[in-house]
Amino acid sequence: LGFEAHPWSQFVAQTKTIWDVIPGDLVEAASAIEGKARRVFKRQGIETLSNSIPPDLALRELTIDEHKLLIKGSIDPLPLHRVLTLRDMIRAKSRGKTRNLLILALARALPTKIGNLHFGPEVGVRGSRLDADVIGEWLKNVNRFAADLTACRSTDAVSSIVIHTDSRTIRFPEYENTVSAVITSPPYPNEKDYTRTVRLESVLLGYMSDKSQLRKIKKGLLRSNTRNVYVDDVDDAFLPKRFPELDQITTEIEERRIRMGKDSGFEKNYARVTMQYFGGMARHLEGLKSLLKPGAKLAYVVGDQASYLRVLIRTGRLLSEIANSLGYETERLELFRTRRATATKSELREEVLVLRWPG
Repeated sequence: LGFEAHPWSQFVAQTKTIWDVIPGDLVEAASAIEGKARRVFKRQGIETLSNSIPPDLALRELTIDEHKLLIKGSIDPLPLHRVLTLRDMIRAKSRGKTRNLLILALARALPTKIGNLHFGPEVGVRGSRLDADVIGEWLKNVNRFAADLTACRSTDAVSSIVIHTDSRTIRFPEYENTVSAVITSPPYPNEKDYTRTVRLESVLLGYMSDKSQLRKIKKGLLRSNTRNVYVDDVDDAFLPKRFPELDQITTEIEERRIRMGKDSGFEKNYARVTMQYFGGMARHLEGLKSLLKPGAKLAYVVGDQASYLRVLIRTGRLLSEIANSLGYETERLELFRTRRATATKSELREEVLVLRWPG
């Protein structure tokens, strides 16, 4: 059972946890679409990769609103034309779980094999790719998926469901007192805009088409960065009590901001988004109680942060205190790995917070 607030990520998670598709059927469906796509590209004069566009070819494009959502330079015109053409063929010539896997295979190639994105750790644009082997990269992933499905045959009877919902507002009476274990890695308060990471796939595959849809998605996410915090946010009101360490952190962030003369709209929200983050996690933990069996175990992978003017936030320790105040028991806060902070080059702890719900 999964909860995912971003519609594209929900599609990915649900597709990757369905294992009863026959691998041969997947490959056969892809082969038929490949043949049709290659014939179309041949008629258009782009059968082979090219650094120039035939003068009489009217390239397929995104709408103005869709284009505005992309990071500038994410994908070049000719690869984009190929992607949109193949996407529509997949939709027209396949169905159900097979279609979902074929769409996912295309999406997997989009950022770095077809588009111009790189991740390190933030998403950005690197260079330009005037053309790309869209069909070839797609087929590589289809064949990889088929091999994975073959290996998963023993689990094809295992059921799973991933629900598109905000994990801060969990209300599912049909699952009350059914969950015995939870494992997740929520966002950290680290100024990372998670919608940018999958923006190219979300736009090209129809999960986001204008800024209003982007805003709606952002409002459904845990507040972890200043690009998804809003005037009417009140998650901090869900904190069960005052936490001196959290108050000290937010006060230090604000005092340092004033002292450094940082007065942009984003910087003014650093202290506020920190409170909204921990309030949102409290809201999640409170709502989760109704689903848990007595004795349920929970594991949260969380990391210390210093993204807000280098003020250290001990995320795991604070979440442990919040969980305890809500009736959970902390079994341990275990070091998972250390990461080097981008700005300060200091070592930050990434930990697994293991909780128990006594009932």
